[in-house]
Amino acid sequence: MTIQAVIFDLGGTLIDWPDWDTGANGRWGMSYDYVCAKVPTRSWPERERYVEAMRGAELAHWQRVNRLHSSATPQEVVQEGFQTLDFEVSPQELLVALDGYAQAVSGWAIIFPDTVPTLLSLRKQGYRMGLLSNTWWAAAWHNADLASHGLDSLLDEVVYTSELAYSKPRPEVFQIVCQRLQVEPTQCVMVGDRLIDDVSGALKVGMRGIWKKTPNPWPAPADIQPTATISQLAELLPLLEQWQSSAY
Repeated sequence: MTIQAVIFDLGGTLIDWPDWDTGANGRWGMSYDYVCAKVPTRSWPERERYVEAMRGAELAHWQRVNRLHSSATPQEVVQEGFQTLDFEVSPQELLVALDGYAQAVSGWAIIFPDTVPTLLSLRKQGYRMGLLSNTWWAAAWHNADLASHGLDSLLDEVVYTSELAYSKPRPEVFQIVCQRLQVEPTQCVMVGDRLIDDVSGALKVGMRGIWKKTPNPWPAPADIQPTATISQLAELLPLLEQWQSSAY
Protein backbone atom coordinates (compact mmCIF):
# COMPACT_ATOMS: atom_id res chain seq x y z
CA MET A 1 0.00 0.00 0.00
CA THR A 2 1.36 3.42 -0.93
CA ILE A 3 2.27 5.95 1.74
CA GLN A 4 -0.13 8.88 1.88
CA ALA A 5 0.74 10.60 5.16
CA VAL A 6 3.73 11.38 7.35
CA ILE A 7 3.23 11.97 11.07
CA PHE A 8 5.90 13.71 13.11
CA ASP A 9 6.79 13.91 16.75
CA LEU A 10 7.57 17.47 17.84
CA GLY A 11 10.44 17.92 20.33
CA GLY A 12 13.68 16.35 19.13
CA THR A 13 12.18 15.70 15.70
CA LEU A 14 10.99 19.00 14.21
CA ILE A 15 12.15 21.43 16.89
CA ASP A 16 14.31 21.45 19.99
CA TRP A 17 14.10 23.06 23.41
CA PRO A 18 17.63 23.72 24.68
CA ASP A 19 18.30 23.28 28.41
CA TRP A 20 15.03 21.37 28.84
CA ASP A 21 16.07 20.05 32.25
CA THR A 22 18.75 22.48 33.37
CA GLY A 23 16.57 25.52 32.73
CA ALA A 24 13.37 24.13 34.23
CA ASN A 25 13.70 25.83 37.60
CA GLY A 26 14.27 29.16 35.93
CA ARG A 27 11.07 28.84 33.93
CA TRP A 28 9.04 28.02 37.04
CA GLY A 29 10.73 30.95 38.74
CA MET A 30 9.41 33.21 36.00
CA SER A 31 5.94 31.78 36.58
CA TYR A 32 6.27 32.64 40.27
CA ASP A 33 7.42 36.20 39.58
CA TYR A 34 4.52 36.68 37.19
CA VAL A 35 1.85 35.39 39.56
CA CYS A 36 3.19 37.52 42.42
CA ALA A 37 3.12 40.61 40.22
CA LYS A 38 -0.37 39.94 38.88
CA VAL A 39 -1.93 38.94 42.21
CA PRO A 40 -0.01 40.98 44.81
CA THR A 41 -2.79 40.74 47.39
CA ARG A 42 -2.07 37.05 48.12
CA SER A 43 0.65 35.84 50.48
CA TRP A 44 2.27 33.42 48.06
CA PRO A 45 4.61 30.64 49.21
CA GLU A 46 8.31 31.34 49.10
CA ARG A 47 9.79 31.36 45.61
CA GLU A 48 12.05 28.36 46.23
CA ARG A 49 9.17 26.25 47.55
CA TYR A 50 6.97 27.22 44.60
CA VAL A 51 9.64 26.29 42.08
CA GLU A 52 10.36 22.98 43.82
CA ALA A 53 6.67 22.04 44.00
CA MET A 54 5.90 22.92 40.38
CA ARG A 55 8.99 21.19 39.05
CA GLY A 56 8.10 18.18 41.16
CA ALA A 57 4.59 18.10 39.72
CA GLU A 58 6.00 18.33 36.20
CA LEU A 59 8.43 15.45 36.81
CA ALA A 60 5.69 13.36 38.44
CA HIS A 61 3.57 13.87 35.34
CA TRP A 62 6.32 12.57 33.06
CA GLN A 63 6.89 9.59 35.33
CA ARG A 64 3.21 8.68 34.98
CA VAL A 65 3.43 9.11 31.21
CA ASN A 66 6.39 6.74 31.05
CA ARG A 67 4.86 4.21 33.41
CA LEU A 68 1.14 4.39 32.66
CA HIS A 69 1.02 6.22 29.31
CA SER A 70 -1.51 8.56 30.88
CA SER A 71 -1.94 12.24 30.15
CA ALA A 72 -2.82 15.49 31.91
CA THR A 73 -3.88 19.03 31.16
CA PRO A 74 -1.75 22.04 32.10
CA GLN A 75 -4.30 22.90 34.78
CA GLU A 76 -3.95 19.46 36.35
CA VAL A 77 -0.15 19.63 36.45
CA VAL A 78 -0.03 23.07 38.06
CA GLN A 79 -2.88 22.23 40.44
CA GLU A 80 -0.82 19.26 41.64
CA GLY A 81 2.00 21.68 42.41
CA PHE A 82 -0.29 23.86 44.50
CA GLN A 83 -1.60 20.78 46.31
CA THR A 84 1.97 19.87 47.21
CA LEU A 85 2.30 23.34 48.69
CA ASP A 86 -1.03 22.90 50.50
CA PHE A 87 -1.98 26.24 48.99
CA GLU A 88 -5.50 26.82 47.65
CA VAL A 89 -5.93 28.92 44.54
CA SER A 90 -8.96 30.07 42.61
CA PRO A 91 -9.45 29.03 38.98
CA GLN A 92 -8.41 32.54 37.96
CA GLU A 93 -5.20 32.37 40.01
CA LEU A 94 -4.41 28.98 38.50
CA LEU A 95 -4.69 30.51 35.05
CA VAL A 96 -2.38 33.35 36.07
CA ALA A 97 0.27 30.82 37.13
CA LEU A 98 -0.14 29.09 33.77
CA ASP A 99 0.10 32.41 31.94
CA GLY A 100 3.38 33.06 33.73
CA TYR A 101 4.77 29.72 32.61
CA ALA A 102 3.51 30.31 29.07
CA GLN A 103 5.45 33.56 28.95
CA ALA A 104 8.55 31.76 30.23
CA VAL A 105 8.48 29.25 27.36
CA SER A 106 7.41 31.68 24.64
CA GLY A 107 10.03 31.85 21.90
CA TRP A 108 12.16 29.20 23.60
CA ALA A 109 12.01 26.53 20.88
CA ILE A 110 14.52 26.41 18.06
CA ILE A 111 13.91 24.68 14.75
CA PHE A 112 16.22 22.20 13.08
CA PRO A 113 17.66 23.60 9.82
CA ASP A 114 16.19 20.88 7.61
CA THR A 115 12.68 20.90 9.09
CA VAL A 116 10.98 23.46 6.86
CA PRO A 117 12.73 22.39 3.61
CA THR A 118 11.80 18.76 4.28
CA LEU A 119 8.16 19.52 5.02
CA LEU A 120 7.92 21.81 2.00
CA SER A 121 9.22 19.00 -0.22
CA LEU A 122 6.75 16.55 1.27
CA ARG A 123 3.93 19.03 0.72
CA LYS A 124 4.89 19.44 -2.96
CA GLN A 125 4.86 15.67 -3.34
CA GLY A 126 1.29 15.53 -2.07
CA TYR A 127 1.77 13.93 1.33
CA ARG A 128 -0.62 14.77 4.12
CA MET A 129 1.24 15.65 7.29
CA GLY A 130 0.36 15.41 10.93
CA LEU A 131 1.88 16.07 14.33
CA LEU A 132 1.53 13.84 17.39
CA SER A 133 3.20 15.12 20.55
CA ASN A 134 3.30 13.88 24.12
CA THR A 135 2.88 17.02 26.19
CA TRP A 136 1.18 18.60 29.17
CA TRP A 137 1.40 22.05 27.60
CA ALA A 138 -1.65 23.88 26.30
CA ALA A 139 -2.19 23.57 22.57
CA ALA A 140 -1.97 27.35 22.23
CA TRP A 141 1.61 27.36 23.53
CA HIS A 142 2.73 24.78 20.99
CA ASN A 143 0.74 26.36 18.18
CA ALA A 144 2.52 29.66 18.82
CA ASP A 145 5.85 27.87 18.36
CA LEU A 146 4.65 26.25 15.14
CA ALA A 147 3.45 29.58 13.76
CA SER A 148 6.64 31.42 14.68
CA HIS A 149 8.68 28.90 12.68
CA GLY A 150 6.29 28.66 9.73
CA LEU A 151 5.21 25.11 10.50
CA ASP A 152 1.52 25.71 11.15
CA SER A 153 0.65 25.96 7.45
CA LEU A 154 2.61 22.79 6.64
CA LEU A 155 0.81 20.47 9.05
CA ASP A 156 -2.68 19.29 8.18
CA GLU A 157 -3.51 18.02 11.67
CA VAL A 158 -1.91 18.51 15.08
CA VAL A 159 -2.64 16.28 18.07
CA TYR A 160 -1.40 17.07 21.57
CA THR A 161 -1.85 14.48 24.28
CA SER A 162 -2.69 17.22 26.81
CA GLU A 163 -6.06 17.18 25.06
CA LEU A 164 -6.40 13.38 25.18
CA ALA A 165 -6.80 10.75 27.89
CA TYR A 166 -3.62 8.89 26.93
CA SER A 167 -0.11 9.42 25.62
CA LYS A 168 2.16 7.66 23.15
CA PRO A 169 2.77 4.75 22.75
CA ARG A 170 -0.91 3.94 23.40
CA PRO A 171 -2.46 2.84 20.08
CA GLU A 172 -5.47 5.10 20.60
CA VAL A 173 -3.47 8.28 20.07
CA PHE A 174 -1.98 7.04 16.79
CA GLN A 175 -5.42 6.01 15.59
CA ILE A 176 -6.79 9.46 16.43
CA VAL A 177 -4.27 11.28 14.27
CA CYS A 178 -4.91 8.83 11.41
CA GLN A 179 -8.64 9.45 11.66
CA ARG A 180 -8.10 13.19 11.52
CA LEU A 181 -5.84 12.82 8.50
CA GLN A 182 -8.44 10.49 6.93
CA VAL A 183 -5.91 7.76 6.21
CA GLU A 184 -5.38 4.20 7.38
CA PRO A 185 -2.43 3.46 9.71
CA THR A 186 -0.89 1.24 7.02
CA GLN A 187 -0.75 4.31 4.77
CA CYS A 188 1.26 6.30 7.33
CA VAL A 189 4.83 6.79 8.40
CA MET A 190 5.62 7.96 11.94
CA VAL A 191 8.87 9.86 12.50
CA GLY A 192 10.17 10.43 16.01
CA ASP A 193 13.25 10.46 18.21
CA ARG A 194 12.00 7.98 20.81
CA LEU A 195 11.92 4.26 20.13
CA ILE A 196 9.33 3.46 22.79
CA ASP A 197 6.94 6.38 22.40
CA ASP A 198 7.13 6.98 18.67
CA VAL A 199 8.39 3.86 16.92
CA SER A 200 6.89 1.05 18.98
CA GLY A 201 3.50 2.73 19.15
CA ALA A 202 3.46 3.28 15.40
CA LEU A 203 4.48 -0.28 14.60
CA LYS A 204 1.75 -1.72 16.82
CA VAL A 205 -1.01 -0.03 14.81
CA GLY A 206 0.47 -0.97 11.43
CA MET A 207 2.42 2.17 10.58
CA ARG A 208 6.00 2.29 9.46
CA GLY A 209 8.13 3.66 12.27
CA ILE A 210 11.18 5.78 11.49
CA TRP A 211 13.57 6.49 14.33
CA LYS A 212 15.34 9.84 14.17
CA LYS A 213 18.38 8.89 16.18
CA THR A 214 19.70 11.79 18.26
CA PRO A 215 22.22 12.23 21.09
CA ASN A 216 19.34 12.39 23.59
CA PRO A 217 19.63 9.55 26.14
CA TRP A 218 16.19 8.06 25.57
CA PRO A 219 15.76 4.31 26.22
CA ALA A 220 16.61 2.15 23.22
CA PRO A 221 15.30 -1.38 23.85
CA ALA A 222 16.87 -3.93 21.53
CA ASP A 223 13.52 -5.58 20.85
CA ILE A 224 12.13 -2.45 19.15
CA GLN A 225 13.22 -2.54 15.53
CA PRO A 226 12.35 0.60 13.56
CA THR A 227 11.42 0.28 9.91
CA ALA A 228 14.28 2.68 9.22
CA THR A 229 16.71 4.90 11.10
CA ILE A 230 17.76 8.42 10.16
CA SER A 231 19.87 11.08 11.86
CA GLN A 232 18.66 14.09 9.87
CA LEU A 233 15.12 14.86 8.78
CA ALA A 234 16.24 15.45 5.19
CA GLU A 235 17.09 11.73 4.94
CA LEU A 236 13.36 11.08 4.98
CA LEU A 237 12.90 12.25 1.38
CA PRO A 238 15.02 9.65 -0.46
CA LEU A 239 13.78 6.97 1.92
CA LEU A 240 10.14 7.64 1.05
CA GLU A 241 11.00 7.81 -2.63
CA GLN A 242 12.64 4.40 -2.39
CA TRP A 243 9.66 2.89 -0.58
CA GLN A 244 7.15 4.35 -3.00
CA SER A 245 9.05 3.17 -6.08
CA SER A 246 9.33 -0.35 -4.72
CA ALA A 247 5.75 -0.41 -3.39
CA TYR A 248 7.18 -1.32 0.03
